[in-house]
Amino acid sequence: MESCRCREIRVPWATLLLVLLAAVATAAADVDLVTIPRREQTQLTIYNSEDITMVREHRLLTVKKGINRIQFSWANTLIDRTSIDFRILDRPDQADLIDTTFPAGRTDALQWNIDSRIDGKIAVEIRYFTSGITWTADYVGIANQAETEADLTGYVRVYNNSGEDYENAQVRLVVGTINLVERIVDLARRPPPDSRPLNERYSGRREQLEHLQMKLSETEATLDQAAALGSVAKDGLVRPEKPRDVEKKGLSEYFLFTIEGRETIPHGRPKRLVCMDVEDVPLDVIYKLTDRKGGTQFTKYYRFKNIKLTDEQGNEKDLPGMANLGVSPLPDGNVRLFSEYENKDLAYVGGTKTKYVPIGDRVEVELGFDPDITLTRRLMDQRITNIVAREYKRMVGKPRWVETDRGRQYLALYEYYTLIDYDETFYYETEVVSGKGTPVKADVERRFNANVILWAPGARPDDWDADKAGAYVDLHDVESRVERVDQNHVKYFLNLLPGKRHVVTYRVTYKRRKVGPKLHTHRQDEPYKEPNP
Repeated sequence: MESCRCREIRVPWATLLLVLLAAVATAAADVDLVTIPRREQTQLTIYNSEDITMVREHRLLTVKKGINRIQFSWANTLIDRTSIDFRILDRPDQADLIDTTFPAGRTDALQWNIDSRIDGKIAVEIRYFTSGITWTADYVGIANQAETEADLTGYVRVYNNSGEDYENAQVRLVVGTINLVERIVDLARRPPPDSRPLNERYSGRREQLEHLQMKLSETEATLDQAAALGSVAKDGLVRPEKPRDVEKKGLSEYFLFTIEGRETIPHGRPKRLVCMDVEDVPLDVIYKLTDRKGGTQFTKYYRFKNIKLTDEQGNEKDLPGMANLGVSPLPDGNVRLFSEYENKDLAYVGGTKTKYVPIGDRVEVELGFDPDITLTRRLMDQRITNIVAREYKRMVGKPRWVETDRGRQYLALYEYYTLIDYDETFYYETEVVSGKGTPVKADVERRFNANVILWAPGARPDDWDADKAGAYVDLHDVESRVERVDQNHVKYFLNLLPGKRHVVTYRVTYKRRKVGPKLHTHRQDEPYKEPNP
């Protein structure tokens, strides 16, 4: 019987390596690299105090059983990669996020590895911070012919320079100041990270990453308490439940405006959204005269308050937030007012740039000088009384040690001199005449060249007899309200009737103190004593 022989076969190492690589490639072929599908819905939360926007994207992800590798890229945008967060919204028991990695050398992409136990679609949410999206507010008012009411429309203009178009987006606007550790635009331009999983790296940047993720979670939780998007359906997508409106909620130091409905916010083109549409806003017409503007002509103003609208009985109207005032502060913005004629034509009457307007505060728009109201001021009398020569003392130079007959003493050189004190009183008469066809409100502001002290009705000021300079203003004869505006200005208010001559008389006493030149001057050394604290 013929015996069998075993023959040794030698395989080259290069061939073996190719076989192993082919086996690995076959195994890897079971894990497909899938690009993230398009957005189903987007939510933009835009801050106006910093260049920062929180983005929430809802997407429907198609998966198969096993490992699914999902790629998310953001080329040519200002997304902060360290803030990107991925969440599976539904079927959490059927799919798990294993890890997140950045492809080697890529600054604009990352990969999520998902272990799925089903074939089908799952709803996921992607959240991150981006920069380049800002917003401003504008207000347009149309006053009726009688100047008693105005229709007010508020607009928000969103500027998107983030490098990304956001379709089907809900817009939320945050008024308030936040403090960032680093600007989002700087984080977006950082060098590319390495390709290791997130939980294996970020030694020096881990603290920064954790801070941003914490800020993202805190911000989202706080804002969600104030304005819910709607209900989460079975597919995990948010469905708005109410008609288009603007929801306004307070968040301690922040205030949130949620503009319901969805819009496309394109890159590079501003988008204007209506955030307020209020009818029949009560309008006041005020005429002001002030020494700050020369003090010779009255200026006309329109004024409205940021308070809720009321009916004829004074009860608050039941209006949605978009159709009412007083439900939120008004953000900084430009106000432009028009007047409506009988034929419905419009004429521009004035505008202003307003700062943040709290609830209950007011907005004033200057319309220019009005020649129909005139003011004439006359000096009726002038008196000087209570002339007193007082001796004053001041130290010259610094204290010093001096050898005297009594030994070594700590002395200071003092100067004694006499100055004149006196009171100077001016008596004024102011005549105001209105040429308007209806009663109007006016206020007059007057400047005095000293620290103003107002007389209380029926009594002299408490410090009248004190050795203290100032302008003591007596406006007892003014029938309406009088107020001290600041250190040098006093304002009084008038209700002017058509064609009637209104006369206001008042007096101001200037307490002139330490009026020079110095008299009877002499100097002498005296023991120095530390002043009382």
